[in-house]
Amino acid sequence: MKSPRQRILAAFILMMTVLMLSGCIRERGPGGMPEKAGPYKCYYGDVDYASVLRWNGIIYMENSDGDISGLKTGDKVGKIRYRKADHTCPRDPMQDGDATLLEVGTQLYEVKGYKAAARLMAGDRLYEATDNPSARTLNDLLDIEGKIKTVRFVSGMDGSPLKDFTPEASAVFIREYPKLKYVPFRQLAKETKQWVGDKYWLELELNDGSSRRMVYNAMFAAFHPSGYATPELARLVEAQRKLIYAQ
Repeated sequence: MKSPRQRILAAFILMMTVLMLSGCIRERGPGGMPEKAGPYKCYYGDVDYASVLRWNGIIYMENSDGDISGLKTGDKVGKIRYRKADHTCPRDPMQDGDATLLEVGTQLYEVKGYKAAARLMAGDRLYEATDNPSARTLNDLLDIEGKIKTVRFVSGMDGSPLKDFTPEASAVFIREYPKLKYVPFRQLAKETKQWVGDKYWLELELNDGSSRRMVYNAMFAAFHPSGYATPELARLVEAQRKLIYAQ
């Protein structure tokens, strides 16, 4: 089982790579390079996959960090029909019903209180949208408007809490963050020179007890899940960050 630090680093690696849509983080094979077989790449040896799935054109990634005991499953929406880890030459790009690690036949369900475009349950595991071509705002992607309880900084090493936002700052963040324009991460990475700059980890604690980790890039005033902060929000995050070190 991966440690919290390993899970955080794995999530960041996934976020930083254009292979996010296929779920492949890296391959280890002869010469370190995949081979071609027809239209697909073939991976020999061990392959490390992030746990992602595709449904209705949306890519979802497993959230294995938060408490999901308060979530309830809704209607069944489908099942996994293809598992990339079972194939040396997996198809690419992923199709609806494809997953990297979930077993074929795993049932997919809505999460009560959330749009299926934002969250799905696969068995007893929570998956959250990371890429949605139809989304226009971060709330379109995440469906969190009115559902955030508090915001805090967490350690990028082990995920431990560092500092909650003040109640006043939380109220502003909770109101403004879901309104931000959604920018697909591939586009954001290109515009931010592959996400260079100082980065800080935040956690959104939701009213149902679950949580969502996110990253803030101070150099470009950008978040992932991805969008650019307004000047007001950028100033607020920086002011709250300084409180971590205040006596």
